[in-house]
Amino acid sequence: MLYERLKPQVEKTLNFHVKNAPGVVIGVYMVDLALELLDGLYPDRKSYVLNALCETNVCLADPIQVLTGCTFGNKYLRLNAVDNGRYALVLYNRDTSLGFRVFVDLKKINGEKFPELYAFFYKTRDYSSRSRSLISKATIEEFYRAERQIFSCQKVKVNIPAKDDLVPAAVCRNCGESYLVTPAKKKSGQNLCAYCEALAAGADLLFEILE
Repeated sequence: MLYERLKPQVEKTLNFHVKNAPGVVIGVYMVDLALELLDGLYPDRKSYVLNALCETNVCLADPIQVLTGCTFGNKYLRLNAVDNGRYALVLYNRDTSLGFRVFVDLKKINGEKFPELYAFFYKTRDYSSRSRSLISKATIEEFYRAERQIFSCQKVKVNIPAKDDLVPAAVCRNCGESYLVTPAKKKSGQNLCAYCEALAAGADLLFEILE
């Protein structure tokens, strides 16, 4: 049974995420399905380098990082390549660029059968009658009844470079700190890091240094 098998992964990921978020629980099941599909192409997970794409900047990135080892830090997980806000992920073999996309399929969420999930993905939850924690709990419980029923899958070929080019560094003439020189920064020719450049253009302070 999926619930029993994935319960340790769900608990581990929720601890990492800190909050009891439905999107995290759903994401664990999405990652598990994508890995299962990949196992059909590449039975030995140690035989290739796994990479991931996350199509939203909420919740879903954490199950990917916890369960696959693909993180923003090691650059095996990309967010900025496809930051389109859809609740979807892609896991793929970096060498062949082949993998699978798993997404929440709204056509499979019946509003009468799964009202909590319907409200969750349509952003129509009503917090006036219940607390956020109670709504999250009810949504998670409802997902455990639905599980993979609300997902759809697509075999894909990823059309982005296997590795990013190494970005050179420079020293900002204003703050004196090292920063990465992206092509856009090199073109500007100001020798300012993005933060100091924004301040010079009149942007508000992101933070104020007190000591």
